[in-house]
Amino acid sequence: MPRPHEPRLLILSQYFPPEMGAPQVRLSELGERLLDRGWAVEVLTALPNYPTGRVFPGYAKLRPVVEEVGRLRTVRVPLWPSKTGFAKRLVSYFTFAGAAALWGPGRCRTPDLLWVESPPLFIGYAARHLSWRWRRPYVLNVSDLWPESAIRMGIVREGFLTRRAQDLERSLYEHAAGVTGQSREIVEAVARTSPGTPTRLITNGVDPRRFGPEHADDEARALLGAGGGRPGPVFLYAGLLGWAQGLDQVLDLAKTLPPEVPGRFVLVGDGPERERLLARLETEGIDRVTILPAQPRERIPALLGAADAAIITLGMAIPGAVPSKIYEAMASALPILLVAGGEPARRVEDAGAGLAVPAGDADALRDAFLRLAENPDLRAELGAAARRTAETTYDRDVIADQLHDFLSGLLETRSGRRGSAPERRLRPHDPPS
Repeated sequence: MPRPHEPRLLILSQYFPPEMGAPQVRLSELGERLLDRGWAVEVLTALPNYPTGRVFPGYAKLRPVVEEVGRLRTVRVPLWPSKTGFAKRLVSYFTFAGAAALWGPGRCRTPDLLWVESPPLFIGYAARHLSWRWRRPYVLNVSDLWPESAIRMGIVREGFLTRRAQDLERSLYEHAAGVTGQSREIVEAVARTSPGTPTRLITNGVDPRRFGPEHADDEARALLGAGGGRPGPVFLYAGLLGWAQGLDQVLDLAKTLPPEVPGRFVLVGDGPERERLLARLETEGIDRVTILPAQPRERIPALLGAADAAIITLGMAIPGAVPSKIYEAMASALPILLVAGGEPARRVEDAGAGLAVPAGDADALRDAFLRLAENPDLRAELGAAARRTAETTYDRDVIADQLHDFLSGLLETRSGRRGSAPERRLRPHDPPS
């Protein structure tokens, strides 16, 4: 049980472990670190179903459950899971928002503050309802700018529905006690939309102690070596095999390289593009690329430790998006071949951690690959710089301190009581519309 002076934080997110993915890892690791900084942390989330679109074995599809995930008390509520199709995903988003609003008050302790993960943007309906029901403020954590990102990726077209989503986005920012964003582009966009709302840059990060070449083992080396005997460094991609990742660029590059050029690519993961990419390898005879099944989360440090370089791709510029793979590659002392512009490129280049090329520039990608594949000294130099940055700027402990300070400051400001948990003097929000 929390001590009387411990502020209570409820993390509201549709996604959470045992699901795999950047938000799931970030929220669970930051939640545990906030426990160590004096918060009583609880999670309200969905029954695990991502990315398969099916509720995981061991969970009843229509029954809420309370369990411990690590050290975090986690309340899970039903939803209508969906893997593909925009309309079906909307149903999934809205059913989770409704279930969280319905079951949350009866199964979660009344928090002092809600920290709400977006996207999906429609989780905001649950946040507004719970904030009103508990008379407690919420802080919105924005990982992607929606609906702008959905429009940019072609998931939806601009029209009546996107205008309503933009109205919701603006309303959520304006009613929030504060907004955290994972990139500077996100924070600046929120500040333009709602200049009166406090904002803070809270980047994604990594635990450097869990990553590094020393974590490689024989099993990981054997797995990465399964692609055959082509000599040279292994460029590893580990993550979602989706449309937005633009992994065709890797296959296109591999096709253009003459046999005498060293190096090969290993793609590890699952996703909607996996079968199509595999079909390309077979029909086009691309033997420099190997696609392996998704691996358990705990095996990723060993795989990264056994690789020679990381390749991280985006298919287009997505506003505010910074791939979380960057931080794990840095912690693994891997030089990064990044196919992206904007803020992801700036982070890699500012750290001296790799080479960045714009998405869609095949000539630049080829040149950057050749520089890394043929120059082990350059790979070592970039990898060492990457590791130094992971140990300082992107250490998850450093980021948890920043989040703790921001959330504590909001509570102190709103409660008028420095150094103690807020009470009902917090201003309640208006009823949700």
